[in-house]
Amino acid sequence: MEAAGTWALLLLVVLLLLPLALPAIRTRGRLPPGPAPLPLLGNLLQLRPGALYLGLLRLSKKYGPVFTVHLGPWRRVVVLVGHKAVQEALGGQAEEFSGRGMLATLDPTFDGHGVFFSNGERWRQLRRFTMLTLRDLGMGKREGEELIQAEARCLVEAFQGTAGQPFDPSLLLAQATSNVACSLTVGLRFPYEDEEFQAVVQAAGGILLGISSPWGQTYEMFSWLLQRLPGSRTQLLSHVSTLATFAIEQVQRHQGSLDPSGPARDVVDAFLLKMAKEECDSNTEFTDKNLLMTVIYLLFAGTVTVSATVRYTLLLLLKYPQVQAAQEDGAPRGEVPTPLTSSPPLLGGRTRARGTDKGAGCWPGARPGGPSSPPIHGCGSARGAAAAGTGAHGDTPSPHKDHLLPRIHPAPGH
Repeated sequence: MEAAGTWALLLLVVLLLLPLALPAIRTRGRLPPGPAPLPLLGNLLQLRPGALYLGLLRLSKKYGPVFTVHLGPWRRVVVLVGHKAVQEALGGQAEEFSGRGMLATLDPTFDGHGVFFSNGERWRQLRRFTMLTLRDLGMGKREGEELIQAEARCLVEAFQGTAGQPFDPSLLLAQATSNVACSLTVGLRFPYEDEEFQAVVQAAGGILLGISSPWGQTYEMFSWLLQRLPGSRTQLLSHVSTLATFAIEQVQRHQGSLDPSGPARDVVDAFLLKMAKEECDSNTEFTDKNLLMTVIYLLFAGTVTVSATVRYTLLLLLKYPQVQAAQEDGAPRGEVPTPLTSSPPLLGGRTRARGTDKGAGCWPGARPGGPSSPPIHGCGSARGAAAAGTGAHGDTPSPHKDHLLPRIHPAPGH
């Protein structure tokens, strides 16, 4: 009787696990090769939360630049490793890869709204509108360059205020990039000492750290289980709430001062004018919810993406001083770095700092064939480490005050 009971229990376990294994077996022939998933666990043994980026790089050495992994029992992800693979997939086949992958930590909050978390026609309309509006406001033009130059001068002045002492530039860098985003999105620039502004910037950074942390990566794999636990996203939602409160205040301010006959002062103005124009269209995508979610995302992305790239650039210059010397001396192109006493370099000057913004991170990216297909994750170099939760730690860089592209020195005693 005991043996029969044991075999009955084993049979029950097999029957329960079989539905989890069959989808992976059925779809394997249509996806790139990759490590075999375990029932319920997926590829958890190969992809340890907290070191997801490094795990994907290890798998790429065995399976090549394009392979499939399973995050948990049901979530299949196609991974692209390296600039060439990402460019071929996302550059040459933009329409096929235009779908947005799932981000379990934030999807319930954004609910498919806003320029980043939407799909299909909603995404196409919001993306087209956002890009055209930003360009009209000066992005990619001389006006945008002058806006960035002015903020760069404020940032350098803040660096000079440290009197050459070692300091952590993370908050100042994030505030500088956030101010550029705020100027375009809500038409305001905030002083670095503004406590409310600091809270918003820190909240944006907290969201990035939350989704990139070991907990965030575990949640992406097993959201079907963890989302049922009370308080599983409390801290992350607190950061989102800080951004949302700020965005709501700015939208309400614009609603009270909007001039329907005048030109748009910023993205919020342009969105409100578009809403008024299409208020009789029952199928319009220009709604209050899409406005709020788009503003939250623009503030978040404008704060954490560029500042993360700059931080990694500073760390890389610290690690490879010969590259820093070449940039300052202008050896590769015979150019001289711009001193603070003259105008900062235009955006075209970034070609001198080659490679600083070309590394693709690990992000929930496009999905070929729409929502039913597996999402694509891209993996590059430095920026991927931040997105995958393997952020750099170590000595705090102390920028020298004589150049806009500063020389970095290790903190004393290191």
